[in-house]
Amino acid sequence: MYDLAIIGGGPGGYVAAIRSAQQGLKVLLVEKDSLGGTCLNRGCISTKCFFYDGNILEAAKTSQVITGAETLSIDPSKMVARKRQVVKSLVGGLEKIMESYGIEVAQGFGELIAPGRVRVRPANGLSEEHQARAVILAMGSRPAVPEFIEIDGHYIQTTDEALDSDDIPGGVIIVGGGVIGVEMTGIYRTLGSEVTVLELLPDILTTEDEEIRRAMRRLLDQRGVKTHLRVELQEIAIRGDEVEVTFQDQGKGTQVLRADRVLVATGRAPVLDGVDKAKLGLITEGPFVKTNERLETNLPGVYAIGDLIGGMMLAHKASAEAEAAVANILGARKEVKPERIPRCIWGFTEIGAVGLTEEEARATGRPVKIGKFQFMNSSAAQALGSVVGFAKIIGDAETGEVLGFHIMGPHATDLIGEPVLAMSTESVVEELAEAVRPHPTLSETVMEAAMAWSGLAIDSPKKST
Repeated sequence: MYDLAIIGGGPGGYVAAIRSAQQGLKVLLVEKDSLGGTCLNRGCISTKCFFYDGNILEAAKTSQVITGAETLSIDPSKMVARKRQVVKSLVGGLEKIMESYGIEVAQGFGELIAPGRVRVRPANGLSEEHQARAVILAMGSRPAVPEFIEIDGHYIQTTDEALDSDDIPGGVIIVGGGVIGVEMTGIYRTLGSEVTVLELLPDILTTEDEEIRRAMRRLLDQRGVKTHLRVELQEIAIRGDEVEVTFQDQGKGTQVLRADRVLVATGRAPVLDGVDKAKLGLITEGPFVKTNERLETNLPGVYAIGDLIGGMMLAHKASAEAEAAVANILGARKEVKPERIPRCIWGFTEIGAVGLTEEEARATGRPVKIGKFQFMNSSAAQALGSVVGFAKIIGDAETGEVLGFHIMGPHATDLIGEPVLAMSTESVVEELAEAVRPHPTLSETVMEAAMAWSGLAIDSPKKST
């Protein structure tokens, strides 16, 4: 009998396993592939490896002091090999951590037979059933592909295939202008591919602040990326050694584009393989598992976390929910507040955000005040040679409560950690402004934005009245 059985070894599952083992629980972790889930093996880590490799090339080619940079290029096979080595190292590290805590890792397909009963079907060998006092479902998600699109793995891909390809296509059509589409656009374009983005919605990155979206659209245009919004896909077909995409472009009628490759980046769908919803009586909301604030499903002793329950499909959200679920299994009452979960995007530059957008904040009816600081006024950004972007704070004009923070620019995904901490500790805008930052560093952009909220920014020109 186990205290806890976890199905899925991604950022939710392995964090739940480690945290529960640290609390003295006997744990079974079931994973059909490698530990780390999509994020480590086919997602977050892979894209970051490519992002940073591409940044090296971009920095060299745009440098004012390096000569001969125009002849530089990236060896895609070495880039993929480095990514694989990073993934291998991190997976190996997780395996050692599991072993150090005495966590039993069962390699195989996990099934929830009933509350407290889990079956493991290994690729080779007989299936085994296990009992546990509590179960956490953490199977994650997979690429969501429209039914009329057939993924062949080479010409038409999802990120699962694209991030393991050792060639750089001359032209790519990316279907989807969300986080995945924007990140892959940055990678492909930096490596030299011609990129076209097709988005069904009225804008890219629709979950982000309007100023962020507008700035990213401008950056895409400056980098030569063609973007079509409000499109209606009609057909994607392989024609010889190219892919042909037919779509309706609002106001322009039917259009046909051809490219070496099509990347389908139309979001992700939760994986409920191994869970018979009807048989178990598991309640869902659309494709997602329904849970209460404590992450409990309607089945006794069964919890669900991460991409399975919807909301932001982010690794760190799944990890936070894992810790909360384990705490609740042990008798606490812990909740994860979605408004304090940061959102991070790596495109041509980085985006880090937490809390409400300006539009959302104003829609609440609260008195809202904005503070903004441009990276071009940062001495650290100037020295770094990367001045595109800004830091923007949204606060309650009367109480100073931080309602949201949005950063676009170099290292934005690192910088957003400070506003997250401020919101978690219920600090006010003035406290973010008063904390002394080292100079010259990009951390000063957070301070300057908070100062600007009160009209007291040091390194920004005085606003005309």
